[in-house]
Amino acid sequence: MPQINSPQTMSNDSNITHWQAFWVEVLWYLCRGFALLPRVVRHYVVGYPIYLMMHYVIRYRRKVVMHNLRNAFPEKSDKELRQICRDVTRNLTEQIISTIDKAGLGRKGLLKRINIIGIDEVREQTSGRSMVFLTAHYGPWEMGTTISYGMPEYEIMAVYHPLKNRVVDELMKRIRKHDGVAMVPMQQTMRYFISNHQKQPLIVGLIADQNPKTRAGQPWFRFMNQWTAFFDGAETIALKYHLPVYYFSPKRIKAGIYEARMTLLYDGVEQVAENVITERYIRALEQDIMAHPGLWMWTHKRWKKKPPQEILDQEI
Repeated sequence: MPQINSPQTMSNDSNITHWQAFWVEVLWYLCRGFALLPRVVRHYVVGYPIYLMMHYVIRYRRKVVMHNLRNAFPEKSDKELRQICRDVTRNLTEQIISTIDKAGLGRKGLLKRINIIGIDEVREQTSGRSMVFLTAHYGPWEMGTTISYGMPEYEIMAVYHPLKNRVVDELMKRIRKHDGVAMVPMQQTMRYFISNHQKQPLIVGLIADQNPKTRAGQPWFRFMNQWTAFFDGAETIALKYHLPVYYFSPKRIKAGIYEARMTLLYDGVEQVAENVITERYIRALEQDIMAHPGLWMWTHKRWKKKPPQEILDQEI
């Protein structure tokens, strides 16, 4: 079969067949058409029935969500947890629609959807240096790439895990690249950074709350009342190249409309102990989740991996 390669993605894994490329085009233009609908239609006329279907008919991962919530919030009643569970499904529906929106929105349209507060201060603080940008599956996580419009002198390298479904993977990459973002597979992060950071300042964007592949010496942290493993790759690259690290903290205003702040976690100069930067990220994320638990994606088995016994013994 002939192959089509995406030139803006640093991986041969983006090769797809003509048939797959056809479906990517179909879905892309459907997304662009959907984005032209009024916000009320997208998020309420279309979005609300999808939420009802996902939560009450399909019951999408409700058992997993409730299990995670009970462990994280043992002090909350079942009534409170069920409300958070509904909020989780509603937010997931909203983020699906907001992601589709990006296919049909240009700079002006996207900046109406999210207001990033203090971006000029960040530019002053970094003074053209490369930086690390950490976000999480919290609120409008796909909207983080809109910082490219406020910091045009930077190249945004969005680190991602390729999806198994090639058509969906290509569609998601195209939606993200619509903001002028370079999509870099996780395993190629360091290579891409080393090859490009001297040509142009880079923003290394990472959604850092996913399950890492645990290894010997893996750092574990208390997070949402449980021992949790986290990626420490962001800290590694920040310390090695003296990069400032920022946390993207979003806030929901109403359906499809958000604002966000970029909080400095590390200035690239401070002398810090091992795991301190990762710990700061975790605490910032935990604070956001505690304030609005329904905005985090509780739908995955985040705590299926258990720490070594010596970690558990610390609780005794």
